[in-house]
Amino acid sequence: MWDRVEKEKVRKLLTEIATAAQALEQPLAIMEVCGTHTVAIAQSGIRDLLPAQIRLLSGPGCPVCVTDARDLDKVISLAERPGVIIATYGDLVRVPGSRSSLQEKRGQGARVQVVYSALDALELAAKYPEQEVVMLGIGFETTAPTTAVAVEQARKRRLTNFSVLSMHKVVPPALRALLTDPEVKIDAFINPGHVCTILGSEPFNFVAQEFHRPCVITGFEPTDILEGIWMILQQYRRQQWQVEIQYRRAVQPQGNPVAQEYLARYFQSVSVPGEV
Repeated sequence: MWDRVEKEKVRKLLTEIATAAQALEQPLAIMEVCGTHTVAIAQSGIRDLLPAQIRLLSGPGCPVCVTDARDLDKVISLAERPGVIIATYGDLVRVPGSRSSLQEKRGQGARVQVVYSALDALELAAKYPEQEVVMLGIGFETTAPTTAVAVEQARKRRLTNFSVLSMHKVVPPALRALLTDPEVKIDAFINPGHVCTILGSEPFNFVAQEFHRPCVITGFEPTDILEGIWMILQQYRRQQWQVEIQYRRAVQPQGNPVAQEYLARYFQSVSVPGEV
């Protein structure tokens, strides 16, 4: 429940958004990229509170949802091999591939271990040196640095039975793909706060500079999201496009240089035919 102060902030922002929306020449479709934003919007009822001129679209922000069935089939094939322990985050266990799931394979005797971090998987490798521990790397730029740290630690500890099957995704190319798709109409982005704590705002400048769309990086409270929408409307009022940071308590324009260095050291971004 919102307290009295937050209710007042929400009421004020909604009034300002409604006033700004009246000046729009046409309705705006704003995509919230992050799944956590989508959950926050649903839980707070923001969609129902916004004026009709503003439509919110849910983006590709769930790392499990954007994991390809072909990758899951590879994972399931690995789980079937003797001497292999699959280390995975819990939300991937029930997701089906084209013929089975990790949950089903675990029921058939495969060793599928739920972990809370890549470092937990590393400890599994140390505990079971006779087994090959395969960590399933899923998520965006938020989780990838921790996977990179685990790889580095495995090297330092000379754990030769630890490996990573990387299914990590990167966000900026996904936004570019959406913007270049002629069938997709997106007028602005609410950028993912978690990812941007790592990347900062600069990798998203192309959205404003090349495609003339506003981007606002917001936090996850209702007032954060509403302020982000208001900031987008102000860019439309000025007809000046930029990447702004509402979530300044966590995000800097340059992001987290240490995490970025780990990403550059241990990962190489590639394009897969038929995917972003």
